[in-house]
Formats: sequence, C-alpha cells, structure tokens
Amino acid sequence: MKTRAIIQARMLSQRLRGKSLMSVAGSPLLYRVVNNIKAIPFIDEIMIATTRAEADDPIAAAATNLGVDIYRGDSMNVLKRFKDASADLDEEDIVVRFTADNPFYYYPVAMAAYKLHLDKNADYTHVDGLSHIVPEFIKVRALREANSLAETDFDQEHVTPYLRKNSDQFKIQILPASFEGLRDDHDRYLTIDTRADLDRFEAMIEKLNLDEEGIDFGKIYHYLDQVKHHQENELGLQAKLGNTWIGDGHPTFVIAEIGQNHNGSMENAKKLIDMAVRCGANAVKFQKRDIPSELTQEAFDKVYDSPNSFARTYGEHRMFLELDESQHKELKEYALAQGIIYFCTPCDVPSVEMMERLNVPFYKVASRDLTNLLTLEAIAKTGKPVIISTGMASIQDIEDALNALGNGPSDIIILQCISQYPADLERVNLKAMHTLRKRFNKIIGFSDHTTGIIASVAASIMRAAVIEKHITLSRAMKGSDQAGSLEETGLKLMIKYIRESEKAMGDGIKEVDPATKAAKEKLARSLTSKINIPKGTILTEDMLCLKSPGTGLKWIEKNQLLGKASLQDIPADVTLVSEMFE
Repeated sequence: MKTRAIIQARMLSQRLRGKSLMSVAGSPLLYRVVNNIKAIPFIDEIMIATTRAEADDPIAAAATNLGVDIYRGDSMNVLKRFKDASADLDEEDIVVRFTADNPFYYYPVAMAAYKLHLDKNADYTHVDGLSHIVPEFIKVRALREANSLAETDFDQEHVTPYLRKNSDQFKIQILPASFEGLRDDHDRYLTIDTRADLDRFEAMIEKLNLDEEGIDFGKIYHYLDQVKHHQENELGLQAKLGNTWIGDGHPTFVIAEIGQNHNGSMENAKKLIDMAVRCGANAVKFQKRDIPSELTQEAFDKVYDSPNSFARTYGEHRMFLELDESQHKELKEYALAQGIIYFCTPCDVPSVEMMERLNVPFYKVASRDLTNLLTLEAIAKTGKPVIISTGMASIQDIEDALNALGNGPSDIIILQCISQYPADLERVNLKAMHTLRKRFNKIIGFSDHTTGIIASVAASIMRAAVIEKHITLSRAMKGSDQAGSLEETGLKLMIKYIRESEKAMGDGIKEVDPATKAAKEKLARSLTSKINIPKGTILTEDMLCLKSPGTGLKWIEKNQLLGKASLQDIPADVTLVSEMFE
C-alpha cells in the first residue's frame, strides 16, 4: 500500500492572490507546506496538484526546486484533478489531501488519524469541521468513485464534499474537532486566507522561534491564548459558536440571515452565501419547517391572497419555499467550502431531527417559538449552543423558554428584537439588551429588522455580542422579508462600520497615546526663563514663565529648580532643564 500526499495549490486564490508563493517570515508558503509534509513519517511521496493555467507556472517551477512531483489539471474540476493525480495508484492506496493555505501540520495528531483510518479501513477520514492542521485521508477507490458520480459544479470544484454528503455510499470516519487535544477554537487562526493572517503567522513564527526550534503546537496554542487574552477588554460572559468565541472581549459575531429569501431556489441560496462571505459575515442562517407538523389542514388549505404568495393556498406557499434535507446538506457543504458557518432555525421537532443529521454546530429559536416547548426540549437535548430571539416575547415568555431549555444547551444567547417587518427605529429599544443581560446573566445580541444599518452598528457599540440581519439579492424580489433586508452594498457597509467601531472602542485605559507624543512635545509648555539669568543667580518664581515646546519641566515641577543657583549664564526665552542649576 502506498500513501501519497497531494497538495492543492494555485496562484489565483480569490481572497489573497499569489499567496501560495508569498513569503512567510522569509520562506515561501508552499515551501513551508512541502517541507512540513516531508517530515511526516507515513507519507511515501508528495505531489503538488495545480492547474494548467499560465499563472500557475511558478508553482510547477517550485515543485522542481522542492524535488516533488507536479500534476497540472483542470482549473475548475478539482475533484478530477485529484483523481488524475492519483491515476497510477492502486485502489487500496491512500491519498492524503493537503492545501497550500496551511503552513503547519500537527504530526502526532495526523499520525493518530492515519492509524485510525487504516484500522477502520475507512474510505474517507477527516476531522469534524475540516481542520487546518490535520489533513484528510481518502482511499483511491473512493476518490475515483466520487469523481465518476459527482455531477454538480460544486461537487466537482471541491475534492471531498461529495463523500461527506453521501455517507450512505462510503465508509466515512469523522473525528471530533477536539481529537487528540486539537483546539478547534484556534483552528481558524492556523490558515492563511488574508493579509492579516499572513502578518499573524509572521509575528507568531518570530515570537516563538518556530523556524529554529521546530513546530510545537503546545507553544502555538499558548501563544494564541495569550493573544486572545490581551485582546479582551475584560473577562466576562463568553461562549463558542462553531469554532468562534463570542461575548465579552471578542468581536461582534455577524449572522447573515438568509431565512427563506432564497425563494425556494438553490441558485439564489448559494448566491446569498457567496454574498455573505464577500461582505465578511461570520455565519449564514436558514430556516426549516416541517409543514405537516406546523399547520392544521384548515390552515394549510386557506387561500393565501398576497402579492408575496408563491402558491394558491398558504400551505402550498410554505411548501414552495421549503428546501429538503439533501438541499440543506448541500448548502452546509457549500458554506463550509466558502469558509463560513451554516446553521438553521428549526421550527418543529422533525426539523430539529433533520438538523441533527446534518450536524449543525448550534441553533436559533424564533421568538414565536419561545412557547413551543416541545421544540425547545428537542433542541435542549442536543446539548448545543442556542440563540433565542425575543421579538414577540415578554420577560415571562423568556423565563419559560429558559426553563424548557434547562441545562441542556452548552450556552444560551438572547437577542433583543422587534418582530415588525420592517421595524421602526423608535421601537428597536436597544437599551433592553442591558435589561436582558442584567436579568438573565446571558450573552446578549440584537436581531435587526430595520431597513438600514444604524441600529446594528449602534447595538455593536452597546456590546451586542451577536448581530443578526436579513440579507437579499434584491429588495425588489418577491417575498415578505425582502424589502426589510440588506442588499450586498448595505451588508458590506454595516460590517465595515461594526469592525471600525470595534477598533475605535479601545481598551478603556486612559493614558497618553504614543501617536500624540510628537504633538504634545510641540504644543505643551515648559519652564522657560522670563529674563536673562546670570551665572550664580538664585532662581526665583518671578524669573519663570511657560512656553512651548513641552520637552522641558512642567510648572508643577518648578520646585526642582527654585532656590538653586544657575551654573551658567542663561539668556531669556530658554527652556530650562535641571542640568543648568546646582
């Protein structure tokens, strides 16, 4: 049996073009990846899989310099590229998928995962959520079968989603995100997608001397813990959504609420995910209803005469907007490939059960369902974090919902909300966030149904840990939520202002900022000679005045000089210093 490492690399990355060969602390990123993999004992050979595009000629040259094989294939069909790159292997051989985004790999954990892959005779083994420091393991037979069966552009553009979506056809082994001590809360900091990521890696390499001392993930985790600690304004309420920490001391977590603004179209749903990614949102949220569980027959058959109706009856309208389990599974995979969290609002117990089959990382409860105790109890049993909205809720409703959730969820986040579509600014009541935090001692956020962005930005400044905002491809689209949603320009501006506001918040410590030092020295005043002071003269206060620059002694420090004899002739209008007096 042979084990081949295949490294996915290209120069035209959407987020950071040319990053594969960008210098990371003096060494090109791809060189770091390859040299890192060469140290993994179970790897028999290494191949870089890139495209035939002229832009990727430098990657082929790098492969030659590094002494590894190169395969150049289809630009868009990456699954086929991997299949072709392993064409000479036997069906029981193993492909280990690496990407050129990740400078470091955790050898001991990778070896433990590899051993389990062999022990279980798995077709595909991966860490839940797709670790950036532990690769994926694929049996060549499964890779070839997936390539022959995958039909959608998405499944062909990525190597492993088809395997994950069709676990009934393949022997899939999913390792927990905490496998062998992995820290999934730090995982997103261990890949390079942006210039900020590159700067962070260089700082970490320099600080920890990683090039000289090797890659010690104990030190790396400790370093990232320290960085996180220094970034926090205060210790307080914190939780983790997916692999992202939220709450006191952490950036606002922005949810792009897609809901059913896809209008039943998978194409629209994917476009909305892409939009959320481009704008910098942390997560996308959908809704799921099991219509037979939700409506009586009378309600289902009621004529739905509305400009936003997609069918003759209300039930048929609701059915038109619903996506089935396979579609939600595909959207979850699509979001994962784009680097954004997918989760959902399940409106009934069957929908919770479906989302559990998809293994969503956390849940949202709509305010109308705070009295839907059966659904709350089903969500509580999952043990996952829960976000509850309160747009239709009284304090008593919230208390009842929290009692129904009990101690099941690992964390509960409460969102202030007004269930008016769109909501008037004067009804938003952002101060209620403070009331909710004081009353329930929970992390607080804001679900924004206003037409603009000011309420969300203000909520972030008022320490909303989570902001949820509906998004749309066009406000002119049919649908009851479209008019009150943000188009791409608005979402991008909202997130930009939230992030800029976070920068402006600072750490709360009042001191002279280094940025103002030059101005202070130029404009402040120092003790200055008012008259000529001959050598040997005893200094008195009437000989002093204050003038710029501010590089000398302050008036409050005048007693350091008063009563002392001058050691030299001092002309009028000279900044005085201690060395001029005995």
